[in-house]
Amino acid sequence: MKQIDSLVNVINNNSNLRTHTDSITQDVSAIGFLMKTYLTVVTDTGQLKKYVNYSLGTQNVNSVSKRTTTSSSFYFDKDKLIKVEEFIIEDDKENYADWYFADEKPLYYTVKNDRSEERAILLLDMSRNMLKLIHR
Repeated sequence: MKQIDSLVNVINNNSNLRTHTDSITQDVSAIGFLMKTYLTVVTDTGQLKKYVNYSLGTQNVNSVSKRTTTSSSFYFDKDKLIKVEEFIIEDDKENYADWYFADEKPLYYTVKNDRSEERAILLLDMSRNMLKLIHR
């Protein structure tokens, strides 16, 4: 895992990588819901290195505003998923999770519950779809 974290650190600190960011706004005022999502793709010579989905949401229910911030950062090495870092912040409650992968299989995850393995497989499937979109 230290080796994976070292690769992630190199990706995060390499200013020579090509970065593209876009955003999407969802405004469903009928139910008091507003979400702004920022999508960031980092590539190096056509290879996906990092994909980030960062969302800021607000929902108003009975004049009470609830704020949510979520992020999923996918890291790749040689077109293989190596790590996903996730967090969710709802009002003042924060939850973080890291997911490590090797040879296209879950290696280790920091959240241990009855759905952890299922989440790891979902993240792996999502990463495969990202790679297909990048390489088409």
